[in-house]
Amino acid sequence: MSLNVTNETDESLVHTPRFASDVVRWLLIILGCLTVGFLLGVTSESPLMILVVLVVIGVFVFLGMDLAFYSILLFLPFSFRYIIPGRGFEVQTPSEPLLGMLVAVFLIQQIFDRVVFKTAVSEDRKFPFASALTLFIIITILSAINSPDMSGSIKGAIRANVYVMSSFLTFFLIRSRQNLQWLFWSVFPTAIVAVVWTVIVLVYNIDLWQWTSAYRGSPFTNYSVFGSYTAVFFLIVLSRLLLDRSPYDRVFWSVMLVIFTVGIFLCFSRGVWLSLIISVGFLLINLPHAEQHKRILIVSSSFVLLLVLLLLPSVSDLISERISTLFDPQFASNRSRLLRWGQAFLMFLEHPIIGNGYGAFAMLYQEDASLTGEYVAQFQLGAHSEYMQILAEQGSLGIFAWFWLILIFFRFGLQALRRVKETFFRSLVLGIMAVELSFFVHFFVNNLLNGDAIGIPFWVLYGLLPAVVGIAEREFEAA
Repeated sequence: MSLNVTNETDESLVHTPRFASDVVRWLLIILGCLTVGFLLGVTSESPLMILVVLVVIGVFVFLGMDLAFYSILLFLPFSFRYIIPGRGFEVQTPSEPLLGMLVAVFLIQQIFDRVVFKTAVSEDRKFPFASALTLFIIITILSAINSPDMSGSIKGAIRANVYVMSSFLTFFLIRSRQNLQWLFWSVFPTAIVAVVWTVIVLVYNIDLWQWTSAYRGSPFTNYSVFGSYTAVFFLIVLSRLLLDRSPYDRVFWSVMLVIFTVGIFLCFSRGVWLSLIISVGFLLINLPHAEQHKRILIVSSSFVLLLVLLLLPSVSDLISERISTLFDPQFASNRSRLLRWGQAFLMFLEHPIIGNGYGAFAMLYQEDASLTGEYVAQFQLGAHSEYMQILAEQGSLGIFAWFWLILIFFRFGLQALRRVKETFFRSLVLGIMAVELSFFVHFFVNNLLNGDAIGIPFWVLYGLLPAVVGIAEREFEAA
C-alpha cells in the first residue's frame, strides 16, 4: 500500500513541472490576447491600429510559417473586405495581411540563407518555375513607368506579386505527404462549408439565379468567382476518383464530388461551363485504356444530367438563353467584352513593349453608356480577359512572360507523368493540371486574378505541381 502511494507521489512530482509550464504558457497566451485587444481598442481611431495588427501577424508568421500558410487557405473563402480608415485602401482580411507578412518573412529568410550564411541549395529544393515567375514579377513592377498613376500602379503591382509569391511558398513549405494531408484539412472542409452555404443561398434566391444579387449573403461576390472556386475542388476530387487506385475512403470523396457538382450546376457562368468541359475532357483523355468504362460513365452521366435540366421548364429556358447568346455580339455582356478587348488592344498599341502599368486599364477605360447600355456601364472596370488585360497593362514583354509560365507548367506536368507511377500522385498531378487548364481557359473571357478567392488558389496550385512531383520522387527513391 505504501509502495503504491510512493509511486503516485513520484509520478505527480515528475508531471508538476510540465503542468506548471503549460499553465504559464496558456497564461502568457491569454495575457497576449488581452494586450492585443486592449491595443486595438485604444488605437481603433488611429493609424497605429494597423501597426499593431501587422506586428501581431508578423510574430505569428515568424514563429510558424507553415501554420500561417495553412491559416490563409483555411480562412480564404470567408475573407472579408476591410477598408483602412482614412486611407481608402482595401484589404481582404485575413488572407492578404497574412500572405503579405508570410512573403516578407520568406524573402528575409532566403536573403539570409543565400547571402549571409552562403547556404547551398540542394537539387530538390530548386523551384523549376522560379525564372519565369521572377521575370513576370519584374515586368509587372516595371510596367508602372508608363502608368497615369505611378504610385497607385506600383502598389497594385506589389499586391499582385504577393499573390504570385504564393507559388514559391507552396513549393518550399509542402515537402512531404504529411504536408499534403495538412493542406487537405486546411482547404477542403472550409470549401465544403462555403459551397454548401452558397448553394443554400442560391436555392433560396433561385428566381435571381442569373444575377449577382443572388449571391448576397454568401461567401462569394458573383457567379464567376463561385464557379471558378468550386471547379478547383470538383476537378481534384474527380481526378482522384478516376485515377487513384490506392486505398482511401471513396464514399467520402464521392460525397464531396456530389457537393461540388451541385455547386457547378447552380453556377450561371458560361466561362466556367466551357472551361470545365475542356478540363474534364483533358482528364478523360489521360485515363488509362483499362479505365475505359469510367470514361463512358462520366460522359453518359453528363448527358443525363443535362437532359434532366433541359426538361425542367424554367431552368431549360435560362440555359437555352445562356447558350444561344454565347456568340451574339448584340448581347449586353458580349458587347461590353468586345468594347473592352478593343480598348485593351488600343492601349497596347500606345505602349507595346512594357504596357501602360498594372491597374492602368481601370484608370484609362471610360465606358460609354450609349454604346453598352446603362446596366452594362456599371460593370467593374476590368478587361474581361486576363490575356487582354496583361497585353494592355504589361505589353508584349508581359504577355510573353505569361505564355512562358503556361508553357513550362504543362511541359513539366506532362514530363512528370512519365516518371510518376503511384496512382495517388498521378491523380494529384493530373487534377492540378486540369484545374490550371480550367483557369487558363476561363481567363480568356474574365480577369479574376486580382481577387484572393481565385488569385491565391491559382498561384498555390502553380507551385503545388512541382512540390507534389518532388514528394513522389523522393518517396520512390526512399523505397
